[in-house]
Formats: sequence, C-alpha cells, structure tokens
Amino acid sequence: MDLNLLNQMNVKDFTLALEAIYESSPWVPTAAWQGIAFRDLGALHQEMVSAVKNAPLASQLALLCAHPELAGKEAEVGTLTLSSTKEQSSVGLNQLTSTEMVRIKTLNRAYRTKFGHPFIIAVRNHSKAGIFSALERRLLNSAETEHQQALEEVYEIARWRLSLLFNQPIAKGD
Repeated sequence: MDLNLLNQMNVKDFTLALEAIYESSPWVPTAAWQGIAFRDLGALHQEMVSAVKNAPLASQLALLCAHPELAGKEAEVGTLTLSSTKEQSSVGLNQLTSTEMVRIKTLNRAYRTKFGHPFIIAVRNHSKAGIFSALERRLLNSAETEHQQALEEVYEIARWRLSLLFNQPIAKGD
C-alpha cells in the first residue's frame, strides 16, 4: 500500500483498503476519512484512534466484541481473520499444550463474563507467558479501567497492522 495512493481514494475505496486494520469494524476507517491527505502514517493512525475515541460507547463495545478470543473457538474452527491468525501464531498461541489450552479457556471465560468482551492484547509486544500473566492481572481491573486498556490494545494492534500494510514502521505515540 502507498500513502499517496490512499490519500487520493474516495471514502469507499479508503474504507476497503483499510478495513482489516480494525477487526471486522470498517466503520473506523470510514469515520477517519477526511477527504484530505494524511501527511504520514502516524497522522492516519491518530485519526483512526480519534474516530474510535469519539465513537459512542456502544460502537466501542462492538469493536471490542469483534475481536476473537486468544486461542478461542475462531482459532479452533479456522475462522480467524488473516491478521489475527498471523498475530496469534507469532507467539505460539496456535501450539498450546493441553494444560495451556485449559488455562486460557478458563481465563477467557472469566474475562468475558466480567467485562462483556474478549481479552484483547497486542500479542506482538508479548511472549506467551507474558500474555497469560497480563490476562490474569487484567482480570483484577475495574470495568472502566479495562475498557480503556482494551481500547489502548486495539490502537496498538492497529498501529502494527498499518505498519505491516504499508511496510513502514510507525513510532509509538504517532
């Protein structure tokens, strides 16, 4: 993908080009489209983050719910998006031992019961052990704290996905 080409697209093509950045939520690039050129990928990322931050709570929750559980039923039946498949396999979540599988299923269930959406973490920033540890730790959060943390993880996942799509790093904070 090329930013100059993206900047020339209408809203429909822009949305199609970026629909995989936010898991099954094409409304995010649609909301971020301004019809003006983005100076760099950091500006594009920030505009999409702003679109989510300014969205109604129900839309934010739908975005969180669009994410698959780690090593969950989507992974088992092969219905993960290509991005999620690559991300989860990059840390070995596709090769869990039977003990790890029982543990993650139990933690996923507890998390979804408490917060109403799947546990979300930018797996590329963690090891498998770190993911398990974060899941256990974040189960102690309040609903409000965890909602914000989950959104922060979504923004980080989007930053990674944009970087990969454009084959160009985007510094954190951009």
